[in-house]
Parts: sequence; C-alpha cells; structure tokens
Amino acid sequence: MELERAQRGSGSSRRAKRLAQQAKTHPMIQAKQNQMYLITTVTHPSSDTSLINKKLPKELILRIFSYLDTKGLCRCAQTCHAWNALALDGSNWKRVDLFTFQKDVKSAVIENLARRCGGFLKELSLKGCENVHDLAIKTFTAKCPNLEYLSLYKCKRVTDTSCENLGKNCHKLKYLNLENCTSITDRSMRFIGDGCKNLEYLNISWCDSIQDRGIQYIINNCTKLETLILRGCDGLTENVFDQNLEQNAEQEGLKLENLTKINLLGCFINDETINNLAVIAKNIEYLCISNCSNITDNALISLGNHSFHLKTLEVAGCNLLGDNGFIPLAKGCRYLEKLDLEDCSLISDASINSLANYCGGLKELSLSHCELLTDESMHNLAAKQRETLEILEVDNCPLLSDSTLSHLRHCKTLKRIDLYDCQNVSKDAIQRFKLQRPHVEIHAYFAPATPPPDAVVNRAGAA
Repeated sequence: MELERAQRGSGSSRRAKRLAQQAKTHPMIQAKQNQMYLITTVTHPSSDTSLINKKLPKELILRIFSYLDTKGLCRCAQTCHAWNALALDGSNWKRVDLFTFQKDVKSAVIENLARRCGGFLKELSLKGCENVHDLAIKTFTAKCPNLEYLSLYKCKRVTDTSCENLGKNCHKLKYLNLENCTSITDRSMRFIGDGCKNLEYLNISWCDSIQDRGIQYIINNCTKLETLILRGCDGLTENVFDQNLEQNAEQEGLKLENLTKINLLGCFINDETINNLAVIAKNIEYLCISNCSNITDNALISLGNHSFHLKTLEVAGCNLLGDNGFIPLAKGCRYLEKLDLEDCSLISDASINSLANYCGGLKELSLSHCELLTDESMHNLAAKQRETLEILEVDNCPLLSDSTLSHLRHCKTLKRIDLYDCQNVSKDAIQRFKLQRPHVEIHAYFAPATPPPDAVVNRAGAA
C-alpha cells in the first residue's frame, strides 16, 4: 500500500515537472506570461518596509532601474508599492521596445504607457504590434512630443490619421519606420513632410498606396533626410525623381546634400530615374536597385558621372547590365567597397579588371552566376585588392579553376569565399588553401558521384 502511494507520488512529481516545462515553452502560456509583464499596477497591497528599501535611497534604486529593459521594469513594478512607483517613473522609459509582446499589446497599454512616459520618451518600437491603431497613436503623440525614434513596422491598422498626429505633435522625430503599414497613402507623406522637418531616416517599404507625389513631399520638405528605404513600393513610377524636382530644389536652395542611402529594390524604375537621382543627390554612398529589370548600362554611366561618393552598389538581378556600364562606373566611383552583381550574367573579365584597377578599397564582391568570368580577372583582383578584399562570392562561375584559389591565398584580409557549383575547382585545391589559410571560410558543394551505367544494369538484373 505504501509502495503504491510512493509510486503515485513519484508520478505526480513527474507530471508537475512536465507541466512546468510545458509552461516555459508552450506559445500560448508564454504569450499570457508576456501579457502579465505589461501590468502597470500592484494587484495586492504589500508592505514597503523591506530591508532594501530602508537601506538604499530612492534615487539609487531609480538609477539601478534605469539599466533594466521593458520586461525587467514591469517585473519590478509588481514587487511592492515603492518599487511600482519607481519602476514606472517616466525617467526610466526613455527607450521602449515592445517587440517581445507583439500581438499581445493592446491599444490601452500604449495609451497608459504614453501617460506614464510623457516628455521623457525618445525611442519607441512597436514592431509587429498589429493590434495598435490610430486612437492609441493619437494619445501617444499628444503625450510624448519629444519622440525621436519610432518604429511602426507591420502595424497594419495604422492609417493616415496616425501620420497626421505625428506631423502635428512630434516635430523632433528623426527616425520613422512605416514598413508594411499598407493603409497609408500620399496624405501621410504630406503630414510627415510638413511637421517632421528633422527627419533623417524614413522606411516605407511595401506601402503600395504611396505614389510619386508622396515621395516628392518628403524630398522637398525633409532636407535633413539621410536614408530613404522604398523597397517594393509598387505605386512609384520611373518619374519619382523627375527633373522638375531638381529645378524646385535649385530655386529653394535645396540639393539633398544629406541623402546618402537609398533602397529601391524591386521598384518600377529605369535609367532616367537613376540619372535624376544621381543629379539631385550627389552624396549617395549606398544604392540598392536590385531586381529593377529595366536598368541598363546607361544608369551605371550616370552614376559614374555624378555619384563620386558611392561605396555600396547592389544590382543583383539586373541582367541587362554589362561591361559598357561597369567600366565607366569603376572609373567614376573610385570609393566603391561593396558590390552585389549576382545574376549580371553579361559582365566579363573587363568589368572585374576595371573595378580592381580603379577602386582601391574593394571589400565585398558578389559575382554569383556571372558565368563569363575566368581565372584571369580573379588573378588581377587578388593582386590589386590583396590588402582590402574580405568576402568573395563566385557561386556558379563554371570557368574558374584551382588557379583562382591559388592566387586568392595572398589576400591578407580575406574572411570568406563562396564556391558553390564551381565545377572546375577541386577538393584538393580547397584542402591546400585551408592548410595555408585556416581562418578563411570556404563554402563549397560537391555533388555525389553518379554511379556508372553498368552498376545500374547489374542491380536491375539481380532484382
């Protein structure tokens, strides 16, 4: 009898441990726990006469709390009344990131947070908080006018009304991420342009309802803008940076001198678009036009003529580009450090030789599927960039051989080489390279050998 009780007790203990483990990992339970951390009041009165509160002055506890993240502050707020008041002091809430809670965040939490933080709050990330809507943002913008950083990434219930309130109240805003806020339109851009003159970073990727006029509102008014991310904005046309914009800029003394980074991945643009952009914003250092299939060599020529400060260029998937564009680009943009030329299948050794000869600081090169490249250009690249080259991707370059690896071993700063499906590069050459340069990563794949036809026949006969 006692043995049975002991076994039942042991089973109960194991079940308790198993349930405790599930509570740690089950997504629904974890979500409930996350939601609990957002409680901002103590549910049961408790004594504030603990030893730590007697020994440490409030100012010191407050300073300690200033190093905690959102979850840590919320946990402390549930300890006792004294810590509740200190943990929820607005000075501790200058930077708030609610990404951990995501969909569990209700609008009431944002409104309560705004009242608590007030003028202290400078940075707020609501990334992925899809339950947040315009009314919460209205309360928040009214209570937190000193906001400088705001991320509303994937807050799909946010509309033009939220941007109107941002423009009215948050004049110190410098960083704004509206990626995947699919309900906003050109009206939002007008409100932001009119009210947020200090804006330095704007991301409106995948906001299909924004058109050329909306971008021109931003460019004409936010003259401090440094970064503009427009990935997948299907509403834009090739006229988004029309020459008329340049004339307006000259009349008002605006030259977009601060714009250094722009991403147009997958947008409907052409050579004229790039020419207009290069003329208006001559200090561009980073440009992504990958998967813009209408771009030709003329766009690269325009960059070579105007964008002398260009350091990073991404043109992956632009399969109309060839030597006639990359040679003048290399001559004009001598500060290039990173190039993504994946699937630019028309380029030959002439392009790589020009880049190696004229651009003295190349660090990263992606040349995957550039099938015309040979060992000759890789030798020149290794010789001219031996002090700078760090990453080289040459997947699916069938004309490269062991000779390429032999020369690349002299590159002192090399960190990684990708050689997937380079059929003429042997395993032995890779092993020799690894012995000489053990700290360099080499990524390669060798398909298993195909069994000879006789073996297949014999197996069939044996069956």
